[in-house]
Amino acid sequence: MSTNVNDTNVTIDQTRSTLHSVSMSTTLGKVMPRIPALMSLKKTALVGALALLVSACAEDKPLNTFEPRGPRAEAIDKLMQPIWVIMAIVFVLVVFGTIGLAMKNRVKPEDYDEDDLPEQVHGNFKLEIGWTIAPAVLLAAISIPTVVGIWELEETNSDPAAGECRANADGARSGELDVMVIGQQWWWEYRYDIDCDGFFEDVDGDGEIYGPNGAGGDLDDAEWPLNIALDDDDLVIANQLVIPAGEQIDLELTSRDVIHSFWIPRLNGKRDTVPGRIHTWSLEADEPGEYTGWCTEYCGLSHARMRMSSVALSGEEFDAWLDNQLGLAEVPSESDEEVWAGYQLFQANCMSCHVVNDGNLSYGPPVVEGEELPDLEPGTVKDFESALTAGAAPNLTHFATRTVFAGAIYSQYAGIDADDDNIDVGEYFELSVDDGNPDGDYRLNAAILKRWIANAPDQKAMAPEDLRGMPAFPALSEEDLDHLVAYLATLD
Repeated sequence: MSTNVNDTNVTIDQTRSTLHSVSMSTTLGKVMPRIPALMSLKKTALVGALALLVSACAEDKPLNTFEPRGPRAEAIDKLMQPIWVIMAIVFVLVVFGTIGLAMKNRVKPEDYDEDDLPEQVHGNFKLEIGWTIAPAVLLAAISIPTVVGIWELEETNSDPAAGECRANADGARSGELDVMVIGQQWWWEYRYDIDCDGFFEDVDGDGEIYGPNGAGGDLDDAEWPLNIALDDDDLVIANQLVIPAGEQIDLELTSRDVIHSFWIPRLNGKRDTVPGRIHTWSLEADEPGEYTGWCTEYCGLSHARMRMSSVALSGEEFDAWLDNQLGLAEVPSESDEEVWAGYQLFQANCMSCHVVNDGNLSYGPPVVEGEELPDLEPGTVKDFESALTAGAAPNLTHFATRTVFAGAIYSQYAGIDADDDNIDVGEYFELSVDDGNPDGDYRLNAAILKRWIANAPDQKAMAPEDLRGMPAFPALSEEDLDHLVAYLATLD
């Protein structure tokens, strides 16, 4: 029996055609129902991309690093502008070059031949040398201004001589301002050097102190735990850094607990605060205003709610603010029953962590009505360590002069948005004035403040059981909370 080869080939071709038709039908049967879903996915992706584009085009956002408001931030912006252009050119060349090669060498599925490869350039000496040298030259060109910029950003003011600080306790305002920034879970502490003697005490008694900006002096003093080594004579502020506009402010950054990152984008770039280490940094604001920042190093439960606020005032306004901050808090009169009751509640419930420097430094037991206050020299501050893992809680001596609290997440006054960095700083000193008008522009946010005092962990993630954060006070009645708020309102 003989077999006709031609007939066999025809049969094979028909079989292939049939199988191909079946395969195509099966594939189409699977793909067709998915087309609406794919189209919907495309629309969703397009809408999402447009939403991102629109949000990126928003104006007047406080964390916009592309709107510098100080020479340090401007230097960073000027450095980045040409780099963005270079990045865009490289992006276009690489992406569209890849797309162009793919388009040039594409073939139809039916014309595909696995042996038909695009022209190979392997071994092309000129090309290989070119795309090796070009990136190296490009990176070298970028690195030069980058390194120069890094050194410029590290520059600090010269160390002041005795009595030539911007914040001298004796009232002199003739020099530069040095501020220590301390990151804590989950708020910021600011300490102003008011004696030009640095931020540390002479712990080991050798007559030398670790000086401003880490210059000279006894390095051993800075190596002690912060709660022992820090100078108790310095002015201590919480949550809001106040600086004079148009002046370079030198910062020394550290942390009491974990690594945080200090970042006020309109004034300068980021700098980490590390336990046991001192990092220097500087800020300068061109004009008065409020500048918002955020911790940018994951630091635990409330990392996302650890903000920072910096208020720049004119030189005269800053001096007036400083004079006020250096004064003692007023001890309330017993005749004002509501405020006096709040004062006693504060001493009983809050003084184990918080400090109010009012000349009465009995931080433990409550003041007993009729007893004389301790006769201490005004301005004296007792060595103090709060019952917290970090060893400190926000200093509340002039609480009512700040516009934010609770790690700068809440506005302290109605009429001011904690996210708004456009406060009229000319009215900054009027914020603590209570004219009795419940509808006034700058009335205290009593409702929010009471909720915070009553149950802070419900407002902001904390671990008070591990001594990290503020505990709740369920035993305080509504009347107690009113009394406490009345007392806090007097701390101006």
